[in-house]
Amino acid sequence: MKTARNAVKSEKLIKVLLRYDEQKKTIQSITIRGDFFLYPEDALEKLESSLVGVRLERSVLNKRVQEILQGAEPFGFTAESMTEAILGCLSKKIDRV
Repeated sequence: MKTARNAVKSEKLIKVLLRYDEQKKTIQSITIRGDFFLYPEDALEKLESSLVGVRLERSVLNKRVQEILQGAEPFGFTAESMTEAILGCLSKKIDRV
């Protein structure tokens, strides 16, 4: 399992802490923070939990983020910018959190 962090400036700042299975290329756990807003308030928890097990493949990940955000109102990011922030972690591996 690898751990990586990434910070991306979209409309607002998106910070991602990602743990993933390097061989299977799947998300093991993810924490998303930043100065964006997501309504309703529990939508961020739903986004994080719904991404566990998802393949780190642009089309698969973007489709999943779009599905999760359908019932929510994001301010400061889009499904595409969130996907970019998550995939950006793949080039920024760290040993410890």
